[in-house]
Amino acid sequence: MSLWDQFVMLLVTALFALAHAYGGLGPAIIMLSVSARLVFLPLTVRMARRAQERQAMLNALEPMIRKLKAKYRCDPGRLRAELGDVYRRHGYNPVDVRSLSQSLVQLPIVVGLYAAIKRGVGAGGRFLWISNLAQPDALLALLIGVLTYFAVFLNPSMPQQIRLVAALLPALLTLWLAWNLASGIGLYWATSTAVGMLESGLLRPQPVKSSRDR
Repeated sequence: MSLWDQFVMLLVTALFALAHAYGGLGPAIIMLSVSARLVFLPLTVRMARRAQERQAMLNALEPMIRKLKAKYRCDPGRLRAELGDVYRRHGYNPVDVRSLSQSLVQLPIVVGLYAAIKRGVGAGGRFLWISNLAQPDALLALLIGVLTYFAVFLNPSMPQQIRLVAALLPALLTLWLAWNLASGIGLYWATSTAVGMLESGLLRPQPVKSSRDR
């Protein structure tokens, strides 16, 4: 048995242990999803703080960027060069390689969790309105799509001008994917998205009150 198979089987064992403890496969999947989010919480906090720092840096550069866009609006090549120079001088990289690499670290664990749940729900089972966790469920797929929409729409780093379209496209794609997945995997997905939205709300910086408001 390969190291990957051993890892997935370890997760399957944990899933069935949770099912025994919580009285069913549905609650076990929810607990496994919440546990995974808690494991990743320190990394999530670091990434959120880094995103806030980058946004603050970009906000500070915004007046300069607006002037350059107005000055070189008819010369896109020169505009790109000037913007690149501004970014380099102020230590800002439009592509956050560090956050991307931190996200990729989570990928093997997430894929392993999906593989474990896929094996675990092979025997089926009921949960709430879901008659069979091994089969797709239309209502759950719709719920996942709605959660994805609001997770993207409420993201503070999303520009206001494109927020509606930017949230709609991934929501529709998610809806299509969830429509064809076993509802056990969809349940994990929905729980993880909901917990992620809660984490984002808690980690969002609060506006500083002026002395007039105090």
